[in-house]
Amino acid sequence: MMQRHCTQCRGPRAASPGFTLIELLVVVAIIALLISIILPSLRSAREQGRTTVCLGNQKTLANAFVQYAAENADAVVSSWTYAQGWVDWARDESGNYLDDDDLADTPDCTAEIRGIENGLLYPYAKIASVFHCPSDNRDSLDPYGGYRAYRTYSMPNCMNGDAGWETYVGAKKVTKKTAAISSAAARYVFLEESDPRGINMHSWVMYLNQEKWIDPLTVWHENRSTIGFADGHATVHAWLDERTINMSRDHEFDQPCPGSEDWRFMAAGWTRQER
Repeated sequence: MMQRHCTQCRGPRAASPGFTLIELLVVVAIIALLISIILPSLRSAREQGRTTVCLGNQKTLANAFVQYAAENADAVVSSWTYAQGWVDWARDESGNYLDDDDLADTPDCTAEIRGIENGLLYPYAKIASVFHCPSDNRDSLDPYGGYRAYRTYSMPNCMNGDAGWETYVGAKKVTKKTAAISSAAARYVFLEESDPRGINMHSWVMYLNQEKWIDPLTVWHENRSTIGFADGHATVHAWLDERTINMSRDHEFDQPCPGSEDWRFMAAGWTRQER
């Protein structure tokens, strides 16, 4: 007679193997090690992507500078932030300019973007994001004690800026025609600035008659900045002097820098007019 299969007749199951405490600790340690190796690479890759976007913005603006001159009798667009400048100042919906108190109460950067769109170079760039570096977080928070800001890039005062400032820093006069720019590939027309007061005010300035900065730069791209030049090209420039890096990271004005290679580089790229 055939016997039924009896489950109760089976022997005990073999115990499934598990991890010991030591093995678990080893696995956790390996995972932590892998994370510590991968995260810096991910951060670097992310920053490299932001730098690429920023460099593209600078190329667009530098070409806009060239195109504007070609269509406006060789004129250098004004570096000053006002109604006839490359960008205008922040405006409300009615077209009224905002003062510091207004800007401090503004919850976003709409008014500044409105000013950008009213500037003389906007028709050649056609999109406000070209004026903003993705590493510039001043549009989303208030890290320096000023108000929110959107525009990352500034023009040097030598580019048809304020005549009084040009004399003050040790030059003769501002440049108003691109024909007066010698060695255009070495003369910068756009740089990254992070004004601690908020919106980058007017033009960027530095002393030319003494080794001293006036306005800070930026060091968002791993101690580098993007720079646009008068011939339409742009590049990523590495800052070498620790004083430049500290000044820019701490958003400080009027910092002396005797013997600075960074100061010499920027002074050499300043377009000077003797008469």
